[in-house]
Amino acid sequence: MKKYISFISLFIFGTACLYLPQVHAAELKKSCIKANPYAAGETDPTLIGLYQQLCDKSAKKNIPLQHELNTQIAKRYVELGSHLKALNLIDQLHRQQQYNQTLTDLSFMAGIAISSNALQQMRSTEVRALNETTYPQAKLLAENIQFAKPALAPVEFKSHTVSNTKNSKKQTAASTKRSTTTSTKTKNVVKSAPIKKTENISTRTNTASSNPFGSLKNN
Repeated sequence: MKKYISFISLFIFGTACLYLPQVHAAELKKSCIKANPYAAGETDPTLIGLYQQLCDKSAKKNIPLQHELNTQIAKRYVELGSHLKALNLIDQLHRQQQYNQTLTDLSFMAGIAISSNALQQMRSTEVRALNETTYPQAKLLAENIQFAKPALAPVEFKSHTVSNTKNSKKQTAASTKRSTTTSTKTKNVVKSAPIKKTENISTRTNTASSNPFGSLKNN
């Protein structure tokens, strides 16, 4: 009997876990899902919360708020990996004449993610390279990305600064070492230089004049 009860308890728990996402999805009204088809089947709490705000009566008459919420929803789609939904929602905003840097960045990231997934499919599953149709497009994109590369990314700037500091310290230490070595060599040369003895001229003169036959030798 206890085993039977335990089995029923496990079955109920498993069923509850299975239908829990559907309970979250049911939180959105049918009218909201009908007005926002991309919301159908979504279970992410953050996404559902954004859709609930979008379907609220206060947002129906506030067009700027609707645009802002749709932008946040597109961003959330990108974070969740639903890149096609994000692009479709961005395209919808563009048709409403909504253009800004956030939408451009989201569109770029979603497009890059889709392209990366396709390239991974080519290389790992299909085991092939880009062909004469896809390679020029990929090359053009790579060139454009290189052209649009920021002057110095934050991480690169930090590394560059640290590298310059280290190089400066190394150069200073090397310069100091060279100066010390040169100074030491100069002192050694000065110390080791031979000292010429000055001959006593007066001694030589006196010696020559003291010889009585010196005048005969000179003659």
